[in-house]
Amino acid sequence: MADITDNEFIRRLKAFLKPGTKPGTEETEMRFIRREKVVVFVGAYIMAISLWFIVNLSGSFNITINIPVEPGNVPENMALTEDLPEFVQVSVSGDGWQLLNLYNDPPTVVINIEESEINLFDQVRQRLSYLQEIDVAKVQPLLLSVNMEPKISKRVPVRINTDLNFQTRFGLVGEPTYSPDSITVTGAQSRIEDITEWEVQDTLRLGGIREDISATLPLEDAIGVVELSENEITYNADVSEFTEGETTVYIRTRGLPRGQNVNYNPSSVTIRFDVPIEQYAEVEKIRPYEVYVPYAKILEDSTGFVTPDIQQTAEQFELRLRSFQPKAVAYFTVLN
Repeated sequence: MADITDNEFIRRLKAFLKPGTKPGTEETEMRFIRREKVVVFVGAYIMAISLWFIVNLSGSFNITINIPVEPGNVPENMALTEDLPEFVQVSVSGDGWQLLNLYNDPPTVVINIEESEINLFDQVRQRLSYLQEIDVAKVQPLLLSVNMEPKISKRVPVRINTDLNFQTRFGLVGEPTYSPDSITVTGAQSRIEDITEWEVQDTLRLGGIREDISATLPLEDAIGVVELSENEITYNADVSEFTEGETTVYIRTRGLPRGQNVNYNPSSVTIRFDVPIEQYAEVEKIRPYEVYVPYAKILEDSTGFVTPDIQQTAEQFELRLRSFQPKAVAYFTVLN
């Protein structure tokens, strides 16, 4: 008699009960069956959650929400001295479904500012009166003080703070420009009358600069209720690569009395400076600096040595003084 373990029926039964792919079933079919089970499970889970919400949100709940606030009509010639709060905190109770809709899409409360002190509780309750199954329990703050003053306008210059880092040998050529370079500020008299300039809140930070700069910065209302005529400012600056130039200039004396003469040793100073590459050829044709010693400095000196002053005379060029030698020169006075 054959061993029972060799029986064809027993082997098929073991194969059927063994985890994995069943005999005669393709792997693709098994993957489809597994995905089908996952879909059924997810669908059942979502249905269960939905039924839970339907049952539970039909009851009464208490929640606290933030409701946006904005001022009503302000007289054309008046302005608020302080911003109204952006939100008021409201505690409400009522039907769960209406509270859910209120939480997801709270209505804006337009504040009636005809009076100097406003009862926010009444304003909020009136605004939410269309929700019949919602009760307003608490509003924070309860009272709001509103102050207004005559509205004025003023034109002020704009100031931009910068933090610019250039690549080696690169730098600004000329002064940066703003577009526009001034704005009109409008608001309550006490807020506007002391404003002398408008500082852009964001600092312009750039690194590795080697090209001309053109950047736009947003303008933000920074103090009280202030309206600005512009909402952004453009910063423009020319950038160039610099090279080193050198020139030798004789020392002169300024304020020298008639009949006197001062000689210096050495008689000239060598000046090194940086100049934009595109200006280098023109600067080489001239002496862009003057070297002088004020006669008053000689009268005050007791050492026999003075440090000459360096003045750029070619203002049309963007020159940057690097160094000059010697730092001090000897002098002696010659009487005619």
